Amino acid sequence: MTSGSLKSGTNSPTQTPVANSEIMQEERYSPFVRVTLRSWSKWYLDGTEAFWPVTDFVTRFFIGLWFLRSGLVKAADWDTALYLATNEYPVSWMDPVTAATTGLAIEIIGPILLILGFFTRPAAFAMAALTIVAQAVYVPTTTNLIVIAMLVWYVFHGPAGLSIDRVLSEGVKASAIPLSGPVIRMWEWLREHIAPLVMALIRIWMGVTLLVYAGWIEPSVAVQTWLPVTIFSGFPEWAAIISAAFFFTGFGAVVVSYGLFFLIAAFMISGAHPNVTFFPFLFLAVYEARGAGVFSMDRAILAWMEKNILYDREYSEIPDRWPHVVVVGAGFGGLAAVAKLKRLPVRITLIDKRNYHLFQPLLYQIATATLNPSDIAAPIRSLFRADGNVRVLKGEVHGIDADTKTVTYGDGATLNFDKLVIATGATHSYFGHDEWGPYAPGLKTVEDGVAVRGSILNAFEQAEASDDPERINRLLTFVIVGAGPTGVELAGAIAELACVSVEREFRTIDPASARVILVQSGSRILPAFPEELSVKAMESLEALGVEIRTGGRVTEIAETHVRIGDDTIVETETVLWAAGVAASPAAKWLGAATDRSGRVQVNGKMRVLGADGEPIPSIFAIGDTAGSKGWDGELVPGLAPAAKQAGAYVSTVVEAELLKKECPDDFVYKHQGSLATIGRKSAVADFGSFKLSGTLAWWLWGVVHVGFLTGARNRVTVVINWTWNFFAQHAGVRLITEKQV
Repeated sequence: MTSGSLKSGTNSPTQTPVANSEIMQEERYSPFVRVTLRSWSKWYLDGTEAFWPVTDFVTRFFIGLWFLRSGLVKAADWDTALYLATNEYPVSWMDPVTAATTGLAIEIIGPILLILGFFTRPAAFAMAALTIVAQAVYVPTTTNLIVIAMLVWYVFHGPAGLSIDRVLSEGVKASAIPLSGPVIRMWEWLREHIAPLVMALIRIWMGVTLLVYAGWIEPSVAVQTWLPVTIFSGFPEWAAIISAAFFFTGFGAVVVSYGLFFLIAAFMISGAHPNVTFFPFLFLAVYEARGAGVFSMDRAILAWMEKNILYDREYSEIPDRWPHVVVVGAGFGGLAAVAKLKRLPVRITLIDKRNYHLFQPLLYQIATATLNPSDIAAPIRSLFRADGNVRVLKGEVHGIDADTKTVTYGDGATLNFDKLVIATGATHSYFGHDEWGPYAPGLKTVEDGVAVRGSILNAFEQAEASDDPERINRLLTFVIVGAGPTGVELAGAIAELACVSVEREFRTIDPASARVILVQSGSRILPAFPEELSVKAMESLEALGVEIRTGGRVTEIAETHVRIGDDTIVETETVLWAAGVAASPAAKWLGAATDRSGRVQVNGKMRVLGADGEPIPSIFAIGDTAGSKGWDGELVPGLAPAAKQAGAYVSTVVEAELLKKECPDDFVYKHQGSLATIGRKSAVADFGSFKLSGTLAWWLWGVVHVGFLTGARNRVTVVINWTWNFFAQHAGVRLITEKQV
């Protein structure tokens, strides 16, 4: 964000003369036109950026595989390779052994580096040079030409995020390795300035090829050797000419890519050119993802939109008259709301008392030493660094005044708002026994997870150091109160930590003898799941050695024991709370109506209902904060998908009101299923009519949770940690770093 002068009380930028002139220009376009074009461009660019890492990896993989296959064949029959280099494919400036060895090295080492994305540009350069020699000296093919074009482009552009080069670039650039900084900066400059020019030259090359195919140009045979004419075999002349016009002008890269993709596929299926490989499709995928390059109509249109439609401008240039939307809370609901709101002509302030977004469903894995906090948390600012109309504030909200439309936070600072979205989540609820809190911590924040991890690990450490058998038994007894998904997952993880991860690391105690007791006041665990899955989960937990006690309400929690019912006392020094949550104090701030759990009552549009039962037009509540009846008349569950759906829905309502369109129908929660894992090999999954348990459900649970994580780095590190923990049977984050709870 670019800092600018802020007006007192409004936190909105003071307009500069430049901004004013642009605002006057903007007035020529209706809000509907501006928002529609902004939405389209944002969708297009965000979509291509989201899929580009995968497209890039697939492209590098298949190009590398093509070379590697040839290299392995030659390596397996070196005599034949040497014979070919001597007689069939001699290189005038090299002796046969050197030529064969060099070619083999490029075909073996180059593809591996290309696939890994390690020294990608040198590898692409060597492979492109080898292919150019093959095209010029040996048998020319269309496949060679397409591969050459893509490799030359990779020399200047480099790989995307799923590569070692991109992962290490920032660190290497700032390292003490000689020339590392200048080389990385040169590569970045090539990617930004030269790669688009190379793509522009490639599309012109394709345009010339199409005109040659259509008979409009008749170059010499030598020139035609360097044109991939055969990939368009079967095309009608008019289609070739139209496609050439698109390539020459650089207009509609997406349309051209998809159109040619299906046309080439259709003609291949029909047998028009059965010898064409899949490399043209890879080229079209790259062209669609990275655009037409410089001197193209696509680039000119986007530049015009940025200037005239205010697609993305610096924060200091955001007009003061844009509506100010304040979002309180950077959980799943808050982020989903901002993700859709940011494409509208609005000023957004996202405020949270922490500077990170936490993936709470995996918080228990921090507590049980499986993951690091950084694996499941991401700085909020980094998520919106490219969005000029989004401002992020770290501060705790203390009050909301619906009449004056102000939010009070921090040390008394205020924010004025036009629309307010409250997504403050929930906290622990001890059902009126707050005195239990010091002895039975819950899991809601990173700090909670780290503290609980220290408490669990410290129990083993203290037991090892103790010579009191009674205290050792207390220390090695872990009680989890509440058998919902969090409680079940905690119980299974602690049991595995004791029986697998640390089993051989202590000398005077046997960690595998630890007792893990799961207490549930109801008649069965996982009460929100079907009974058959509850039974499966109970069997899996018992197989891990977890003791399950249902039908008993906890009546006392003290420093050294837990009382269940009136007469059952469990001696323990480690109790974890997973039994209940309470809504944030948002209702108290507003004096709004609440349900029994303290959730703010909302109407069908997710608007907060005031004390008189009437909706407050400018204030919305979502996620765990809201008591919505959008699930077939039942309360919407406190799940991440529910919060995300509500955040997206509220954004749609705000957009409709901004554009004076018809508001969407009332919010309806679409349940996407419930999942809970029990240890490293078992889970349960409920998708309504489809239910799953065991190992397959465990794999599904992992895929779903990795997909919900924020950021590619978090996804990669979590998968690596899980893989290591699974095969090595070793939890690697066993650090006691915080004051014990």
